[in-house]
Amino acid sequence: MWVFAGRGTRRMVSVKKRCAGFTLLELIMVIVVIALGIAISFPALSRGTAALHLRAAGRDVLNVLRYAREKAITEQREVQFVAEKQGRQVILTDELGEGGKSHALPRDVIVESVFAGGEEIREGPLVVRFLPNGSSTPATIVLKSDAGGYLRIVTDPITGGARIVVGQEGTHS
Repeated sequence: MWVFAGRGTRRMVSVKKRCAGFTLLELIMVIVVIALGIAISFPALSRGTAALHLRAAGRDVLNVLRYAREKAITEQREVQFVAEKQGRQVILTDELGEGGKSHALPRDVIVESVFAGGEEIREGPLVVRFLPNGSSTPATIVLKSDAGGYLRIVTDPITGGARIVVGQEGTHS
């Protein structure tokens, strides 16, 4: 391209056009930064998932307990809730142990320990009896996630109601 440099002289000027965009090095650096961010945040996200599964399993067990109480009152007969220590399911049966409906827990949640009347049941299942008047046997079910979180479900013997208590493994009151 010819450009006039002034006072009648012409000289050749090189005009370089720079294309807008990113270099390969800049793109690689962005990918590295994103990969580091994902690597750092992944453990925190997986712990959150385990806690979510534990809370969901706790709500499911609580709902089965509430359903057992309602069924006992409605049908005017005893209903039993059965939970095995170290098990991954809970069972709802009648007073003879027949007609059982089981509910499976997520694969990363187990029944860590069970208590009846404040005493830990070391062998055999925990059986919570729901009576036609709405009352139940006192019980505590401790759920544990693979990530180490604990959740307790406690039944009230007078009202037969149940509630979730977030806490440590050793507490069962």
